[in-house]
Amino acid sequence: MIDDRSVQEGKGIIIYYSITYREWSEDSQKELRSLTQESVSGDELFLRKLVDATRLHDKLWAHISNESEEHTEHSVYVTEFTGERAEPYGASITDLVQASEGGYASSFSVLYWVWREPAFRSMEHREGSLFTLELAQRLLDHYTVLGGQTYEFIYSVLDPQAKKVHLFVKEADL
Repeated sequence: MIDDRSVQEGKGIIIYYSITYREWSEDSQKELRSLTQESVSGDELFLRKLVDATRLHDKLWAHISNESEEHTEHSVYVTEFTGERAEPYGASITDLVQASEGGYASSFSVLYWVWREPAFRSMEHREGSLFTLELAQRLLDHYTVLGGQTYEFIYSVLDPQAKKVHLFVKEADL
C-alpha cells in the first residue's frame, strides 16, 4: 500500500512532502498565520527551501527560516518582502518579479537578471526548462560563469505558480 505522501509513476515511486508557508512576525517573534500548504516532490522541496524569497498570492515573501517535523511536514517561515535585506536591489527585484507573467509549464525555467545600476536588466543568457534538482543545485553556488563572465548571485525568487526561478546576479569583482 502507498501512503498518502506518494504516488506510483511507472516503475518508481515519487514521494510527495507537505510544505506550509507561514507568515512570521519579527516584532513579536511568533507565527501570524499559515499562507498556503502544498504537496511537492522531494526535488521541489529542496528548491523551495533554497531560494531567498517566494511569490505567493501576488506578493513577494522573504524567507526567514525553515524546519521539518518528523522529516515529512515542512514549513518555510516568511515575512513580507520589503527589500531591506536585499538593499540596494530590493525595489528592482520586487518590480521585476511582480511584472513577470507566466502560463502553465510542466517544469521550472530560470530567468537571469544582471545588475546595471540603478536596476536589474534581463540577461541575454537563456535556458529552457530545467530539471528541478538541477536548478536547486545552482542555488548552492555563490558564483557562476556565463559567456566567459563571472557573476555573483545576489538573490533568488521562486514563483511556483508560473514555474519560474528569478536569479539576480551582478558582475563579480575578482
